[in-house]
Amino acid sequence: MFGVYLDSLRQAEELLAKGKHKEAIHQLNQLEKGVELNEVEKLASMLLNCQIMIKIGDFEKSVLLAKTAFRKSMEISHPLLVIDSTITFLEAINGLGFLYDSSKKEQSEFSKMITRSEDILKTVQDLRKTDKDLRLKNLGKFKGIMAHSQLKTVPASDKDLKKKISNIPIDKVKGVGQKTVALIEAGYTTAVDLSIASADDLVKLKGIGAATAPKLIQAAKDLVESS
Repeated sequence: MFGVYLDSLRQAEELLAKGKHKEAIHQLNQLEKGVELNEVEKLASMLLNCQIMIKIGDFEKSVLLAKTAFRKSMEISHPLLVIDSTITFLEAINGLGFLYDSSKKEQSEFSKMITRSEDILKTVQDLRKTDKDLRLKNLGKFKGIMAHSQLKTVPASDKDLKKKISNIPIDKVKGVGQKTVALIEAGYTTAVDLSIASADDLVKLKGIGAATAPKLIQAAKDLVESS
């Protein structure tokens, strides 16, 4: 993800993906000592450092760094850094368990952050589809966590109701009908899955157009919330 800023960051990220945390940190240290980084590259390096901390479980420090990176990315008006600092921040608070156990007010703020990042991503030019899809996937993951967190409002004693909401079949959603097979093959097997889907992803499926996708998502949300 960070290779779009600097090739050396991609190398460090690849080490991180292999679980080589110390080597990734060393790569970042060498980079910061060896060359003069501009403001954007410094922030990108900071975010990758946050990702390393997340991997080793130092979520609190990662949250603080991600907040700093986000603030600075807003100050310099760098769209992609705003998105990546948002993703990193949400990843860190998710590691602390705050994303799932947040209050309604916090959930609203997190949702706004995700929506803002999705909107910004639509305006970012010269970004490879794979890089854009990766960011959308991450944002979608956080949306899914928060959607599932709504189940915590169901009384803990009512385990049957929790199970019922989590497992409402996709074909129970109004309007799905003959689209059931295509949705299931794409991984959308329950109403909850569909309620957190991206309209952009749904229109890629056979039989689902641009006008239909948001209606299906809303129908799924309505079913989940009314159950």
